[in-house]
Amino acid sequence: MPRKLIFALCSALIFSQSATAEIYTWTDAEGNTVYSDQPSPNAKRIEISTPNAMDAPRPAPTYNQSSSTTGNAATSQGRYRRLEITSPANDSGVRANDGNLVLGIAIDPPLRSGALLRARVDGTLSTQALPGDGQNEASLTLPNLDRGSHQIEAVITDASGQELIASSPITVHVQRTSLNQPGRINSPNQAPRAPAAPTAPNVPKPPASTP
Repeated sequence: MPRKLIFALCSALIFSQSATAEIYTWTDAEGNTVYSDQPSPNAKRIEISTPNAMDAPRPAPTYNQSSSTTGNAATSQGRYRRLEITSPANDSGVRANDGNLVLGIAIDPPLRSGALLRARVDGTLSTQALPGDGQNEASLTLPNLDRGSHQIEAVITDASGQELIASSPITVHVQRTSLNQPGRINSPNQAPRAPAAPTAPNVPKPPASTP
C-alpha cells in the first residue's frame, strides 16, 4: 500500500476516535504498517494527545424591527423619541404686532449635527432652519405671520430635506393691530397713536399778556 495512502488512513482513523480511544500500530507480514483500534500481537499503542478545543462564536443579536421606535433601539437607529412645541400653548392667543412668533421646542435625543429644525405653518414648510448642534431645547422664530389662527408643527429634516420626525400640531391665534388703524400707515410696526384733539372753530385766541 502506498505510504501516502497509509498516512491518510491513519490520520482519518485517529481523528475519528474520541479523546479516550486507543490506537495501535504494527507491521504485518508483508511489511505494511497497520493502524487499528484493536490490539494485535507485537502491536504498539500510540499516545493520542487531547485535541485543542475552541468555543463556537456566539451569534450576533438579532434586531427586533417591532421595537425600532422605543427605548435604546430608537437611539441606536438614529431616531428621535420626542419633538414637542412647548410654547406657546396649544389654542392660545399671542400678541405679535410685528407678526414674529417665537416657538419653544423640546428635542430628545438632542438635535444632531447635520439635522435641521424647521416649522410647518398651515401645511407649508418654512424656509427658516436651525442647524443641529447637540441642543435638546431650541427657539425658532416665525416671521411676519398674518393675523388669525395658524396650525404649526415642528419638523426635523436631514440635510437633503427628508423629514425625520414631526411634532403634534398646535393652533395659535396671532393678534396684531390692523394696518388701517391711524398711526400705522407709515409705521406698520408701531402701536396706533391717538388723533390730535380737535379745535373749536371761530374762537378768538386770548389776548397776549402785557407787562
